Amino acid sequence: MRTTAGLVLACVLSVSACSGQAAAPAPATSTTSSTVTTTPEAPGADPVAWFDAYCGPLGVAALALREIDGKASQGMAAVKEAVVSWVALAASSDRMTADSLEKLGPLGSDVSNAHERLVKAKRQSADGFDDAAGRLRALAADDVFPERYEQVMATSGGGARENAELMFRQIAETPKYAEAFRSNKTCESWQGLAKQAAGQ
Repeated sequence: MRTTAGLVLACVLSVSACSGQAAAPAPATSTTSSTVTTTPEAPGADPVAWFDAYCGPLGVAALALREIDGKASQGMAAVKEAVVSWVALAASSDRMTADSLEKLGPLGSDVSNAHERLVKAKRQSADGFDDAAGRLRALAADDVFPERYEQVMATSGGGARENAELMFRQIAETPKYAEAFRSNKTCESWQGLAKQAAGQ
């Protein structure tokens, strides 16, 4: 059974206003000088915490997804139960990710827009998984369940999952943050589990 679980942002950095000071006027002539200050970029979220927040819940969902493969020999009713459990868990996973990322904020102002869109997409994806879980529960556990599963997943938030994956890749592949992603142990573990679940 081919399964689809999309990877791939709402916090605004506070920026201090630039300030200028005028010199006091001299007795005879008035001269004005201004000092231009450059506002430093507000610090972003800790990269380790940020990538942990994104990859951690995905690892849990990948473990649940892997459990589906062992259910085929137990009959379609067991497969359906495992699939519905995984979809429900995926909804919780995406919602947890959105909440955590929103709380942490973006890694930097250069990816704040992608971060905001990622958080939004994760919430939409969670809603899609919730919808899918309800529709899957209503299906009969018969030989056409796998085909109907594919149809349900394709029409329940698939676009949001693809958008979330796109936004995450945009952030993770930004040179400033790429090494933090590559070296993150939680993300490394999740990627390994995802490959196992996909049979790679």
